[in-house]
Amino acid sequence: MPAAAAPTPGLDGLREQVGELTRRYHELETELGVLEQAIATNEFRREEVAAQVELHRASVIQTAVVGFTQSYNTPVVLRSEDLADGLRAEGLSDAAVGKDDDAIDKYSGAMSELVLIDSSLAESRAAQAKAVEEVGRLRDALLSDLEELEAIEAARLENIRQRAERAVSQGHTFVELDVCPVAGAHSFIDSWGFRRSGGRRHKGVDMLANTGVELVAPVSGTVSHRSNRVGGLSYHLNGDDGNYYYGTHLSAYGQTGYVEAGTVIGYVGDSGNASGIPHLHLEIHPRGGRATNPYPSVAYVCSGAS
Repeated sequence: MPAAAAPTPGLDGLREQVGELTRRYHELETELGVLEQAIATNEFRREEVAAQVELHRASVIQTAVVGFTQSYNTPVVLRSEDLADGLRAEGLSDAAVGKDDDAIDKYSGAMSELVLIDSSLAESRAAQAKAVEEVGRLRDALLSDLEELEAIEAARLENIRQRAERAVSQGHTFVELDVCPVAGAHSFIDSWGFRRSGGRRHKGVDMLANTGVELVAPVSGTVSHRSNRVGGLSYHLNGDDGNYYYGTHLSAYGQTGYVEAGTVIGYVGDSGNASGIPHLHLEIHPRGGRATNPYPSVAYVCSGAS
C-alpha cells in the first residue's frame, strides 16, 4: 500500500494555514513553559524576600523601641500603620531608631525587591493568561480546519476509489505505487485516451514539472535507460511487483540497475516530441502487458492532480 494518501488538489491554502496554526501552537506551548518556570521561580523568591522583610521589619521596630525608651518620645515609625510609610514620615530619624542605618537599609532593600518581584509576577501572569487564551483560540481553529481537511480528503479518496473502479471496469488495472514518480512540484490530469498526432491515443499520464526536477522509482525494481525518437531520453523500470513502468521526455538519466522505491532514476525534461513542455510521460504496464490508465494510481500518491 502507498505510505500516505495524496494531498487534495486546491487545498494548498488550507494546508498552509493548518501548518501555521500548528507551528504557532507549539511556539505558545514553549512560551507557556518558560512563563510557568519564571512564575515558579519568582513565587519561590517572593517567599524568601517576604520572610526577610518581616525579619528586618522586626529589627527596625526593635531599634525604634530602644530609641523611644531612651528619648521618651514616641517615634512616628511606631505610630504609623505601615512601617515603610512610618520610616519615610520619620525621615529615618537617628533619634527614633538609634542611628541603626543598617537595619533600615536592609528593610528598605527587601521591600524594594519585593515590589519588583510582585511587578514581574503580575506581568508574567498577564502574559500567561494571554497565551492560554490564544492557545484556546488556536486549538479551536486547528481542530476546525483539520475536520474540514478530513472531510475533503475522505471525499477525494472516494473519488479516487471510484476512478479506480471505473478503470477496472474498463479493463484497466489499479496499480499501487510506493511513492510519487515526480519528487517536486508538478501538475497532471486524467488524460488517458486523449487524441494525439497520427491518430494515436494517449496511453499514459503527463506530469508537468520544471526541467531538472528529480524523477524517482515509484516501486523497487531494475532500471535501464535508452532513448527513442518520440519519447527522447527514457527510463524502463521492471518492478519487483511484476509490473513494467515506462517514463520518457527526460532531460538526463539517474541511477540504473537495481533500485529501491524513491531512488532518483532521471530528471524532468522535454526531449523527444515534448519540446518546450517539460514533463514526465508515465506508462504502467501490469505484468508487462498492455498499458493501463495510470491516473488513479498516480493520483493516489501524488499532489497536483486535477
